[in-house]
Amino acid sequence: MTLSEFRSTLKETLHDVYSKNELDQLAKSLLMSRLQLDSTAYLLASESTLSDEVLAQLKSDIHRLSIHEPLQYVLGSTSFYGLEIQCSPAALIPRPETEELVDWVLSEVQLASCSVIDLGTGTACIPLAIKAQRPLWHVSAIDVSQDALALARSNALSLNLDVHVEAADLLKDFSDLVFKDTFDVVVSNPPYIPHTDATSMLPNVLNHEPHIALFVADSDPLLFYRRIVAFCEQYLNIDGYVFVEIHEDLSVETLQLFHDAGFTNIKLRKDLQGKSRMIKAQRVSL
Repeated sequence: MTLSEFRSTLKETLHDVYSKNELDQLAKSLLMSRLQLDSTAYLLASESTLSDEVLAQLKSDIHRLSIHEPLQYVLGSTSFYGLEIQCSPAALIPRPETEELVDWVLSEVQLASCSVIDLGTGTACIPLAIKAQRPLWHVSAIDVSQDALALARSNALSLNLDVHVEAADLLKDFSDLVFKDTFDVVVSNPPYIPHTDATSMLPNVLNHEPHIALFVADSDPLLFYRRIVAFCEQYLNIDGYVFVEIHEDLSVETLQLFHDAGFTNIKLRKDLQGKSRMIKAQRVSL
């Protein structure tokens, strides 16, 4: 079977699962990854014959995609802010909106020396991207999931980036944290989706990504933002900044939470799709 023939088979098999545009990009990403081709080589390889070994792998990939497993989990990695980040169901798949959050941190914080912590790090894509761009900064991360922590540490090791990763539960008392220092920047993409939103979510997210990293109780959708504020009150330096990703439908309430907690210079930012998705706030002396 040639690459072109396999591409046709993939689109025929998955046409009920993905749109035409999605299938074009999915086929390209899958084949480029499995055959280790760049864009130019991919265009020139249409009539190349696939080996039995590669074909067997691709057929397995199609099956996994047919049950809505995300391509990033099938391939085991994704690109994030120029880094190849390992992915698994232990953590959320890094998304373009979160690249925008990283970009905001890097553009706003112009310190030669800076201490940063990511709360609920998952794959560690946020702290790793920051460390790659600011190698002199001291970068740390916490997560409650041991599986996510293992993935985060594996990513740090494979990328040879010095990010300090620790186990910690934001919903518990902070007395067990091992941090001896405070931080200039706190960043987080916490769980913020109320369970009632699950009915409108795509199956590739709902059935495969970790619910612990997605959902909060309908009765308390700002739970993690209150805990982030509590963390900042103990560990964020005066004049330090907190950057968070938010639920677009709860932007007003989340802004008010930071205002009521005494933060200043609070800004709401929209993502490239025009959705209210990020907040920056500064801690000041009360």
